[in-house]
Amino acid sequence: MNVASQLEAVTVYARGAVCTRVAKVSGATGRVRIIGLPLSLAPGSLRARVVAGTARVLDVRPGYEVELKGEADLSAEVKAHEAAVAEQARLERAQARVQQEIGELQHVKPTFPPTRAGEPPRSAPVEALLKAAEFVSQELEKRFASRRALEQQLKDARHEVELKLKRVHEASSAGRAQRARLTRAAVVTLSEAAGELELAIEYFVAGARWVPSYALSLSPNLGDGVLSLRAAVAQSTGEDWSQVKLSLSTAALDRRTALPELKSLRIGRAQPPPQRSGWREPPPGLDELFAGFDAAWAERPRPPPAPKPQAPVGAPPQSSRASMKEQARQAPAAAAPAMTAAFAAPPPMPAPMSNSAPGAPPPIRAQPMMARARMSAKKSAGLLGGFGGSGAPADADEASLDEAAPEEARALAAEPAPAPQLEPGEALLDYGSLYLEEPGPGRGRLVTGTDPAIAFAMSLRIEVSQVLVLVESSQRAAAQIDQLPLPPRTSTPSAGSFDYRYDCAARVDVPSKPAWTVVPVTDAEVGLQAAYACVPSVEPQVYRTVKVHNRSKHALLRGPVDVTLGDEFLLTADLPLIAPGSRVAQLGLGVEEAIKVARKTHFKETPGGLLGGSTLLPHDVEIELSNRLQFPAQVEIRERVPVSSDDDVKIEEAKVEPAWEKDEAPRDGEAAVRGARVWRVTVPASAKLNLYAQVVVRIPSDQMLVGGNRRS
Repeated sequence: MNVASQLEAVTVYARGAVCTRVAKVSGATGRVRIIGLPLSLAPGSLRARVVAGTARVLDVRPGYEVELKGEADLSAEVKAHEAAVAEQARLERAQARVQQEIGELQHVKPTFPPTRAGEPPRSAPVEALLKAAEFVSQELEKRFASRRALEQQLKDARHEVELKLKRVHEASSAGRAQRARLTRAAVVTLSEAAGELELAIEYFVAGARWVPSYALSLSPNLGDGVLSLRAAVAQSTGEDWSQVKLSLSTAALDRRTALPELKSLRIGRAQPPPQRSGWREPPPGLDELFAGFDAAWAERPRPPPAPKPQAPVGAPPQSSRASMKEQARQAPAAAAPAMTAAFAAPPPMPAPMSNSAPGAPPPIRAQPMMARARMSAKKSAGLLGGFGGSGAPADADEASLDEAAPEEARALAAEPAPAPQLEPGEALLDYGSLYLEEPGPGRGRLVTGTDPAIAFAMSLRIEVSQVLVLVESSQRAAAQIDQLPLPPRTSTPSAGSFDYRYDCAARVDVPSKPAWTVVPVTDAEVGLQAAYACVPSVEPQVYRTVKVHNRSKHALLRGPVDVTLGDEFLLTADLPLIAPGSRVAQLGLGVEEAIKVARKTHFKETPGGLLGGSTLLPHDVEIELSNRLQFPAQVEIRERVPVSSDDDVKIEEAKVEPAWEKDEAPRDGEAAVRGARVWRVTVPASAKLNLYAQVVVRIPSDQMLVGGNRRS
């Protein structure tokens, strides 16, 4: 029973995405095929659960589905491209026909009937010749005009074909480009249920990425604003995400999350290693469960046995061969290597039972080998000889063996050998690729076999090579997303040691094509504080900044932020990583033209001290702030006083109005600045404010400063 499904939710991770589809099943039990899944899904990631209903999901396996639909299912881009190709072919046929007619007309020439011998030559009708030439000329002129028109039309048609083909490539990869479309399906086995069921199918698809970006809308006073989180999403999974609940995560699904296995070091006797996590003993009574099947299988009609081949001429008779086997069995020296190989390498492990975990070895099969390892010293003389022992005869008693064998041989004979450890292979631990063996000697055992999805595709008369080509094309489309260049000023989403998930507030559309699609996510709760900064000694320009306080429960990832002031776009800044809580980041918003700064300096040199033994160098700094905004502005004016490392040079801050603060701490990742001072003042709206500072440099009267006494 084929059931259609609808894509409901998608979670995009750092690489790849997990899609959730919802299907409604009415009154169905047993197996249900959920069709319409993309070809790029990872088969091992397929999951199914019952969202609404009383049934239970017993098993889910991937499969293939072929959709054979008509003309109406083709996309508009594909139809336009096919029409352009058909028009180009029609014009090429018309051009070839005109060229053929031109060649035929160029070979049209007047001919005369052959004259008989003795007859005078006939006169040529000039008027007929002229009319024939005029006819050929007129027809050629028409054909040449038609050829010129067809050449121009053909040139336009070829350009149209290239344009339509480009439109097909730019369109969504989920659109139908073929009339026969191969997709994946989920074969779900359900228990008995009544009524309507709602199934949720989850699967992982590669070829999806996302990067964060922001939009900050500020009020005119820079005190209020809205920070909106946006995401640029690119996906080429083979299906369009139309009206889905989109979630974005910084986690990486390919990161290993399993706990490491720490092997303990023990001092003492060797112990067998612990059984693997997938190991489980078969339940008791398993052979009795298949007793009826084995009896029916043994009584099945069998084909007549093939005739035995005749013994070649000169071959020994059967009795001779038996005696030869007996002699080979009794020869200890010759049998030792074979027994050694059998002891060192355990026999191949049979496939596990159907209701046991893959790789579970039957414990009874290892018993004969353990019994051989515990044979008596008298009967194992040949075996010990194969290991390099004394080579005592097989009928030697135990005492003679003790005298001839070395200490190592006696210890090996007295102590039982450890049982060989049978470890399941990696293929038997891949539970998703195991299948029950067909009726026969290996019934009821899980083995690795052919993927039933490929067998299903072959049953629909689809070549396996074509299936593999389609799967490979979907993998190439996913690889294009990994190689897609990032948008400007963006980076891979990362929140350091923590991972966060962001849910879109509304349903979004993301087409399947190798291009970035910007979708809105949500609004982040932030606190904004406007500030203005200026360094008048460097340049008389005031820069506006906004301090961002993250009050949301999610981290604000690193990314570009488009800042708008009312209806005016200011600039695109870089937002650093801001953890949830009290961390504050500062954004620069460019120059504020409405605040003007003027700086004036004065210098004079006077004697000082009781007897004029020193020279005073007072430096006066006057700064005028003019606020032309319609609201008060908090301005930070940064200055720097001279700093001396000479004990004879003294620096005095004589008069400062209003008082400034010492600010020598590192700023913006730079080193600490000695002598840094800062005014933090609030200038009223449409008002002016004056700042004044006097710094006096005291030096000995017989000295002067290097580079001059004046310091601006």
